[in-house]
Amino acid sequence: MSTQQVGGWCWFLAAALIPVQVLVAARWPLPYSWRSHLISDLGATMCGVADTGARVERYVCSPWHVLANAATVVNGLTLALGAVLLWSVWPRRRGGRAGSVLLAAGGLCVVGVGLTPWDLHPDLHHLFALVQAPLQWAGMVLLVRATWGTTLPRAVPVVTAVGVVVSVAGFALFLDALSGGTSLALGLGLTERLAFDILTLWSATVGGVLLASGERPRTDATEPRSILLPVD
Repeated sequence: MSTQQVGGWCWFLAAALIPVQVLVAARWPLPYSWRSHLISDLGATMCGVADTGARVERYVCSPWHVLANAATVVNGLTLALGAVLLWSVWPRRRGGRAGSVLLAAGGLCVVGVGLTPWDLHPDLHHLFALVQAPLQWAGMVLLVRATWGTTLPRAVPVVTAVGVVVSVAGFALFLDALSGGTSLALGLGLTERLAFDILTLWSATVGGVLLASGERPRTDATEPRSILLPVD
């Protein structure tokens, strides 16, 4: 199995986080709201009312929080490992490698999110989440530049560019919703998922595209060289 295939599988398997979230949510004694609850509520160890008195007050009780946090850790590891394995796959080497470094760092931040449930370590949990987003956005932007107009499928840069735009917009809406702004009408959980779950879906999609494309010849994206042939 080639490096591209192993890296592609790492990113593709990141999608497993979504069905795990569904499974964990189904174990709540009171219904989990995909619109109103936070993603991190699935990994909270408490059973009670969170953010009492705030507009985002909600009941949180996740009996399978260990599974939710473990899945988040695995998700971060697959992103980081995939980024390292795909280091040499990107046609434009300099930008691609810088993008891989940023994505790997973002993946490690996701690991940190999973290891620090928000009700136990709120400051660390929020720090990891806030750092992860810009790291991953920057890495994705570099990947767009490293893959656009190359021999890799056009879906790679297109999906990556769309993922950045949707995630940044979702993050802005999420921050507004947290502060009790007009975006709260959309739902705290929905805006957060636009910001963060879209990144999981992005890596899974790109991983699937890389697996489907197989080995492709790579170009270094330097200026074309002139070849002088001897004249008889």
